[in-house]
Amino acid sequence: MLQSWKEVLPGDHYRVETNGLLHSFDQRVVTLLYQPLIGIEAASLYFTLWQEVDVSEEHLTHHHLMGSMNLSLDRILKARKKLEAVGLLETLKKKEAAPGQFVYRLEPPLTPNRFFKDGFLNLFLYRQIGAREYKRLTELFAVHRVNTVDYEDVSASFDEVFKSVPASETNDERNHVKTDGSWANRATSPKVGLKTHFDFKQMMTYLSDAIVDEDALTEDVRQAIDKLAFVYRTEPYDMSKAVQAAALHTGEVDIEALRKEVRDFYLLEHGADEMPALYERIQPESQREFTEKEPQTEEEQLIAWYERNSPYQLLEALGQGSKPAGPDLRLIENLMFDTKMNPGVINVLIDYISQVNDHKLNKAFVEKVAAQWARADVTTVRQAMNYAREEQKKRKQMKKSPANRTAASARTSVRKEHQEVIPEWMKRPKKPEKQTKANEEAVKQRAKWLEDYLNQI
Repeated sequence: MLQSWKEVLPGDHYRVETNGLLHSFDQRVVTLLYQPLIGIEAASLYFTLWQEVDVSEEHLTHHHLMGSMNLSLDRILKARKKLEAVGLLETLKKKEAAPGQFVYRLEPPLTPNRFFKDGFLNLFLYRQIGAREYKRLTELFAVHRVNTVDYEDVSASFDEVFKSVPASETNDERNHVKTDGSWANRATSPKVGLKTHFDFKQMMTYLSDAIVDEDALTEDVRQAIDKLAFVYRTEPYDMSKAVQAAALHTGEVDIEALRKEVRDFYLLEHGADEMPALYERIQPESQREFTEKEPQTEEEQLIAWYERNSPYQLLEALGQGSKPAGPDLRLIENLMFDTKMNPGVINVLIDYISQVNDHKLNKAFVEKVAAQWARADVTTVRQAMNYAREEQKKRKQMKKSPANRTAASARTSVRKEHQEVIPEWMKRPKKPEKQTKANEEAVKQRAKWLEDYLNQI
């Protein structure tokens, strides 16, 4: 927990200024692209400070800011640091001033075009909101121009509309007018910085001077390497290979080619169509049923567990705490890319198939069922459970035929054994050995929730 008093006090003063002009369109960019990353309190702080740029008082206090936002100073400081981290705010503090004197300089957000090509913020946005919502946002900010192949330019030029200014009127004092400041201009959005930087010195030991000169590592290239190494956890040796490949023909590092090289290396190591640690994501808050309220019934507890845990944690539970196998993780990643389903829905899908398919996550079978759920536009955990219930109903109807009774009985037997060994909904670390029996009973009870839910037809 932050201890704000070490950095700022309620009585400390602050002033707000902007680094260039902020436009109304920036509000939309901050709300839709930055807010999912920084949260609503940080976005609210940005907009609150924006409204205080032209205040008449020389200084405002942080106590005033606490009252206007109805937030504690700890939460305001936490929000401030998030704004600083994504490049929306620069904080300056006067040395040895009492009370403290701060200048909060608001930075304009990246334009949508630069944001979606950033290679850093856009990837974290993707991981935060999921493929479906990310695609919707890219379409929302896309500019669709009219095909003007059959058009001609009929615009008027300046001299067709306005008369020339006589030479006698050009000798004025306009070039001698001075101002204490500078005229308002649109500032260039700052780039996101990382505190932990990539080891360029080690990477340089692996680079060939014949392919890449040190001068080719411009500031933009170094920033790109920093971000790519952070996102994809690329080591200096592997990064050197990517840099050389991106500069092979020209001697200059093409940043787009560098991104492709690093991504291709990551895919080669971890499997096709993977992105870093997607299987560790959890259900988006907008698609959760239990964010502020607590579950009351066993069914609600089951829904809440699916919403609050990642597919990785589910696989751990299915494996009785063991590390999930690589093929299973790749299967989860592919599902999240190909079907665009939310993590909570993936949890229900995997758990359901594991129970009805003898503990096996057969790739073809899983993808077939997932495609069916995706076509049905299943987005929430409750919808997924209802869909699983309908599938169970169909399976029971099929079991009624004499030919299927023997196989159905065998599957039911396996499913009962499965209930006894899978710790599906364990929310806390394992208890001491003396409580093992109690743990087993709790596991059996929690594992039975899904079975009972499916059987309530």
